Amino acid sequence: MPPALATAWALAALLLLTGALHEDGLADMADGFGGGRDRERKLAIMRDSRIGSYGALALLLSLGLRGAALALLASPLAWAAAGALSRAALLLPLGLLRPARAEGLAAGLGRAGVPPGLALGVALAFLLLPAGAALAATLAAALAGLGVARLARRQVGGHTGDILGACAVLAECAALSALSLGR
Repeated sequence: MPPALATAWALAALLLLTGALHEDGLADMADGFGGGRDRERKLAIMRDSRIGSYGALALLLSLGLRGAALALLASPLAWAAAGALSRAALLLPLGLLRPARAEGLAAGLGRAGVPPGLALGVALAFLLLPAGAALAATLAAALAGLGVARLARRQVGGHTGDILGACAVLAECAALSALSLGR
């Protein structure tokens, strides 16, 4: 199968298997941060199940970035490493910020698993990729995670499940982009 077609099918399978949970978080965060005037309104928009223009555009761009990078890389190992790093990166806002709400899925998450989770994601990347590529992807994912944490602190004062999901998607985009640059 040509790489572009294989990538589209692989992305479709990923979205089906994961229920597009992280993509939902990305769309909600984009809508909330883009459309809300104040903290309370942003959090209310993020809770709304409807998708707005910011969310739709964020989804289109993230799927386009991942699809283009995967078609260029044509490597299941690169995708697996980027996936591991993206899940590790979502631990950065979790470890650095307090919950933005007292209730919700992310409010009950503890910080104890953050260091081992980060180490596991980075270790997997270095097991799957050459050292230089793993380092570039790790740095890109970490910068994305730190950027999301900083943005979340400024926008709503903490993390939510949507922010953690968005962080995973954005970190995966960053890691795959870094890997594509070095191919």
